[in-house]
Amino acid sequence: MSIHPDLPETLVHFTGRPRGRRELREFPPRTPEQRLVSILHSGILRGAHTFGTDAPVICFSEATEEARRVMLRDGAGARGPYEPWGLVLDRQQLIAVGARPVLHLSAEEIGQTSQLPTRLRNRRVRYDPGSSDWLHEREWRICFETGDNPVLLLAPQPVFAAGGALSFTPHRVVGVIVGVPGWAPPPRYRSFEEAQSQLDLQVQWVQNAMRANTDQQRRSIPVHVCGVEFARPANGLARWFWNGSELVRDGFIDIQAQEWETALSWGGTLPGLSTNVDPPTAPW
Repeated sequence: MSIHPDLPETLVHFTGRPRGRRELREFPPRTPEQRLVSILHSGILRGAHTFGTDAPVICFSEATEEARRVMLRDGAGARGPYEPWGLVLDRQQLIAVGARPVLHLSAEEIGQTSQLPTRLRNRRVRYDPGSSDWLHEREWRICFETGDNPVLLLAPQPVFAAGGALSFTPHRVVGVIVGVPGWAPPPRYRSFEEAQSQLDLQVQWVQNAMRANTDQQRRSIPVHVCGVEFARPANGLARWFWNGSELVRDGFIDIQAQEWETALSWGGTLPGLSTNVDPPTAPW
């Protein structure tokens, strides 16, 4: 039984939150859909400075199902509705990596707590009814130190037990909110330069592995880099479609089917670059 029956088991990271004119923007200008595509391709949620912080943070909303409907349909406050694009993440998984509710404080209290450690200081949000009221966002944050690499890995991570057994952490993402029924993040076609760079890196990795194991006889090893990049971290995620009044369950994202369909459109083989790496000859 939940000890918080009035609270959701998931948090939302909206990629289309309405913004004010003076709000900080650290990322390239993109549509909410494009931001979601970028996140799902990389498997990374990246932090940034927001108003009142001096180090990067990643923001989430603890909005209930009813609150999500209101935020998407009507909005909350004067900025209008949210765009229907975002990640739905597991609450407990976020708590495990440090996500916590923000601290709503008056302007006087903000001044009195300015010497708090960075992570605590950047959880503060000004709350003065009538002039600064953000309670509707029900905001949570992961706060980083200055100089940290402000990223949250979304895909399951490997865990090695004491006996060497391998397991994986649960997926931090439960699903996505989308504005188009049946939506999936489209594949991205690499340029020749990108594919060549990836091929060079893989060749270097194989060559280094061969040099580290010269006592074993090796044959030439084929290396291939696909010219199409798929958002594999999104495979199997639940999908909720916003139809203008409700969030409707809309199946699951199937990236494997997308790969098969794309390969068929290319005659059964995806485009790319290939080479063979020969074993090193002494001296190496």
